Amino acid sequence: MLLLPDEGDFDTVLTRLAERLANSGRFFAGGRVTAHVGNRQLSQEDREKLTETLQRAGMVLLTVKEGGDPVAEARREAGPAPAQSSPETALVITRTLRSGQEVRHEGDVIILGDVNPGAVVVASGHIVVMGALRGVAHAGCTGNRDAIVAATKLRPTQLRIAEVIGRAPDGDAPQSYPEVARIRGEYIVVEASADRRQASALDAVGAKEDR
Repeated sequence: MLLLPDEGDFDTVLTRLAERLANSGRFFAGGRVTAHVGNRQLSQEDREKLTETLQRAGMVLLTVKEGGDPVAEARREAGPAPAQSSPETALVITRTLRSGQEVRHEGDVIILGDVNPGAVVVASGHIVVMGALRGVAHAGCTGNRDAIVAATKLRPTQLRIAEVIGRAPDGDAPQSYPEVARIRGEYIVVEASADRRQASALDAVGAKEDR
């Protein structure tokens, strides 16, 4: 499921989508997509351009849905999450989440944009942000301790995986590589991707939620 913003010039939206997909390598190749465009009404030419944009990334456009609440509809279509997350339950959002916006999804959430302070993302599976994560992220919300939170810039206001809670260190140190947060024992640790393997604990000691 692909959520596209319903404001702004559609050609600009497609250009941004193409750039995000190109930066993702072959991550989405083979994906079969239902595109939600909110209140935007697409012409036949717009649909053809969207189809071509996805095809260049190895993806297939199944259908376009207009109107309604795309996030709520996407959650209904996904249905209950299985015991293990699978690509079929992934929710892909191609816009930045701003303060006050909230996404909750049973499955994995992939955001091709930033998560600004004041925005909230909750998922039963993994959360992957191909941008800066500065809001609140809760992966594995149904108790999945194997879930991860990954971002190009990982500076969350609050980071939670299953019942373990942490937050990023104070300040905004330079970061030029993606990072992945996961549970190690009873703590959340942040690990650099690729060859940067040195792990560092989050500033706040992982604390189990009071039950």
